[in-house]
Parts: sequence; structure tokens; C-alpha cells
Amino acid sequence: MNSKLRFASGVSVLFTTLAFGHVMIKDTEHMISHHGDGDSQLFIVAHTLIAILLGILSLTGGFLLLSDRRRPAVAPVDLAGSDKKPQP
Repeated sequence: MNSKLRFASGVSVLFTTLAFGHVMIKDTEHMISHHGDGDSQLFIVAHTLIAILLGILSLTGGFLLLSDRRRPAVAPVDLAGSDKKPQP
């Protein structure tokens, strides 16, 4: 992938993650302040944990896009000759 495109994608993922985090914080504050409206404590905890997990995964993806490390190439495996012993 082109390095400029990787950089732009990484920056957009990071900004989107920050916006997601801001919305989740405000939403959680709203749910806690209106706790008597029928939201259970378990729902608020599950909502918060899922939001944190998605935020961590999104930040990880953004940082991986911004880092210019390439995945190492994997050598092809010879499955047909795997049962043969090496010749001395």
C-alpha cells in the first residue's frame, strides 16, 4: 500500500477513535445521570467494557497503519516432501 495512503488512513482512524471515545464518554455520563429510567447496572457496565475494547482495537489498528513496519514474508512450505528425511 502506498505510504501516503497508509498515513492518511492511520490519521483518520485515530481521529475517528477519539471522536468515538468522546461520544461514548458523553453517552455513559448520560446513562449514569438518568440511571432511574430503567437502565440496569449490568447494561451500563457491559456498554462501557465493549466501548473500551472497541477503542483499544481501533487505536491498535491506527497505530499499526501509522507504523511503517512490514509484515515478514512467510517462506512457502513443502507439504508434499515433509515426510522425507534429509539426505546426508
